[in-house]
Amino acid sequence: MFLFGTHRSVAQRLRLFTERGLGAGNFFWHAWKVASDRDRPLLFHPDVDSPTWEEEKLEGLSLDDIRVTVIRYAHWYREHGVTTGSHVGVITRHGLFGLLHHIAVTSLGATAVHCNPRMAPATAAEYFLRTETRLVIGDDTLLEACTQAWTTAGKKDTPRLQDIHALDADARAPRRPLPGFPHPHSTDDLIMISHSSGTTGRPKAPVFHHGSFFRGKRERLWTFPSRRTDRLLTALPHSHSAGISYLSMAILLGIPTLILDDADGEKTVRAINVFHPTTVLGFPLTLAEIDPGKILPEAAQDIHTWNGMGDASHERHVRPLVALGRRGHGAKKTPGSVYLDGLGSSEMGMVLFKQAYTTQTSNYGRLIGTPARVVRSAAVLDASGRHAPAGQAGRLGVRTPSVTPGYWDDPQLNQDSLVNGYFLTGDIVRRDTEGRWYHLDRTTDVINSATGEIYSLPLEEVVLMTTGALDAAVVAVDGPGTSTTQVPAAVVHYADDTERTPAEVLLACNAALDRAGLARLHALVLTAARAELPVGVTGKVLKRQLRETHRRLLHEPTTDAVAITVPDGPPRTA
Repeated sequence: MFLFGTHRSVAQRLRLFTERGLGAGNFFWHAWKVASDRDRPLLFHPDVDSPTWEEEKLEGLSLDDIRVTVIRYAHWYREHGVTTGSHVGVITRHGLFGLLHHIAVTSLGATAVHCNPRMAPATAAEYFLRTETRLVIGDDTLLEACTQAWTTAGKKDTPRLQDIHALDADARAPRRPLPGFPHPHSTDDLIMISHSSGTTGRPKAPVFHHGSFFRGKRERLWTFPSRRTDRLLTALPHSHSAGISYLSMAILLGIPTLILDDADGEKTVRAINVFHPTTVLGFPLTLAEIDPGKILPEAAQDIHTWNGMGDASHERHVRPLVALGRRGHGAKKTPGSVYLDGLGSSEMGMVLFKQAYTTQTSNYGRLIGTPARVVRSAAVLDASGRHAPAGQAGRLGVRTPSVTPGYWDDPQLNQDSLVNGYFLTGDIVRRDTEGRWYHLDRTTDVINSATGEIYSLPLEEVVLMTTGALDAAVVAVDGPGTSTTQVPAAVVHYADDTERTPAEVLLACNAALDRAGLARLHALVLTAARAELPVGVTGKVLKRQLRETHRRLLHEPTTDAVAITVPDGPPRTA
């Protein structure tokens, strides 16, 4: 617990903690009300398109700056017909602008419909239509792409569009107060729709309410690192519910925060070297791409926490990061940082499982730790919905007040996800006899072999540690000969240009899998480009695409990049 020497005093955090009306729709106004440093720069946003942005002085917005900007935007929205219950789409590559418009929209009692700027235009256009969005604010190039998609699809009744940058120039300082502003939220007020990752198909549209989306965050007013020396770098997609969630916590706690857009490993390293954060947030792929050797020693020493969320992270990606930085306080600081690995999903509203890794950690193997406090109950469920015994794999079911109340365009889908009162997250897990939980797979990615189900994530863990590759995915392909079952194959991507023989890599991987008591790979593909291991808008590997691409891998002529296991012999290549 963080009590003293924090950006917000004990008294200020106590006021926030005990304010029962505080929620996801009005967090900014409560933060502004309790703060005594409203003119202190708080949110920073670099011009990442400039090759020299790291040499420029970062200028931040204070709470007062945010308040004035949000009120300007709110007046513009009200003048353009946005009222309580309106749906306003936001699609921009500018994370800070996206947040400011989110606050303005929700402060009017309207709903912010966020869309990742990397989403395919046709998918984004369809998403705005099915969420009944009547006005979309965004970058002109993204809006133009939506318009083209609607035209191609023959859609007539489409949303009004507004360039977000032009709006910023047109929205003048208000001369009169705005009646009923900010909106007095109730617990069940809809404040946001933010799509899922879409890795298994069409992105779903989970809804987030003023009350439920704040569940679990109130206790973080005491537990989130918030000392006056703390600085936050968020490399999350800021259109995602996780991005909005952590930015709201940063504002409530007064933590100076750098918002990094379209983050990859290289951009994140540059941001670390300039901003000197103590905590770095990101989805696993972004953190995996960080080259620790490029972080300056004076910047690395300030880091005490890495925070990955969404899918659980791999040991290969965690170990290099925890070797950096220092943790503890004052003379008690020790070398190395902490990697907080969080398993969750868009629908959950919060990370469900947490596991802390340090340089002393020896137990990995897809360990996800124990349920977070916001989870009332978690269970491993068998195919019939009954509790599976310790050690047996099954579907993860949770009971938590933070779960989405439903999906905007398919409320029945939420009910279909419930089994015996548990919400099925789409994950396969197991729990050992000591109460530790392990993430084995997504239900859609399980490999149905002739000898039973094979879970891909433990295999990926071994492949990554054996190869030292940047990334890898194990997917199902058609079995050899006339077999109608599936077998595992790995797609591996290295960040360097070193020449490798796929047969040798496959031999090493299968030897390591034998030692781990796991199923062998039947094939291995070395990718020449990152695009050959495709990822979605949130950085998750699109295994669905990989399965489609490599389904007949064992039945096609091999190439120099492919190795295939031959029974009773060495792997064969071209």
